[in-house]
Amino acid sequence: MTNSATAGKVEPPETVSLQELKRLAEEAVVKAEALVRIFYRLKLPRATIDFSLRGRCAGQARIDAQGGLQLRINLQLLAENLDDYLRTTIPHEVAHLTVNWKYRRHFRRPRPHGPEWQAVMCDCFGLEPNRCHRYQTTPARLVPRNYLYRCDCREHRLTRIMHNKIGKASAAACKVCKTSLRYIGKQE
Repeated sequence: MTNSATAGKVEPPETVSLQELKRLAEEAVVKAEALVRIFYRLKLPRATIDFSLRGRCAGQARIDAQGGLQLRINLQLLAENLDDYLRTTIPHEVAHLTVNWKYRRHFRRPRPHGPEWQAVMCDCFGLEPNRCHRYQTTPARLVPRNYLYRCDCREHRLTRIMHNKIGKASAAACKVCKTSLRYIGKQE
């Protein structure tokens, strides 16, 4: 997909079909899982891949209630950052699956980006254990904060959802000064 003149650059999303993007991502997951199986001699099951993730999150990994591995991929960020996504984000998420699988029966659950995950990133994949990606993103949506509240230390601007929750609970407190929030009004 890239030649030596464009190495390091990602082709625009419109030049790669959705089927091709999905195929490349699935291939990268299979390779990362195979590396984990060999490196740790682990019977890691195949992960199911879902391409429905949206917003700023590049990927998510988890084990479902039945013990199946699930990987969610942000197709937009994959398309916009193809090379880096395949090289770093896929192994990042497979490292989460690996740690979750290895320690699934332990009493203490490992921290998401703790030493166990960092070891998989460094030792197995040979990558820097970076917690977050650096992809350009835009929020999935902007929620207006039109409801003004006041406490003893400052003014708070809340969303309609939080305003309605406070109305039902009839109380909310500032996390800083611990005093009750008082409703001032709505701004447009």
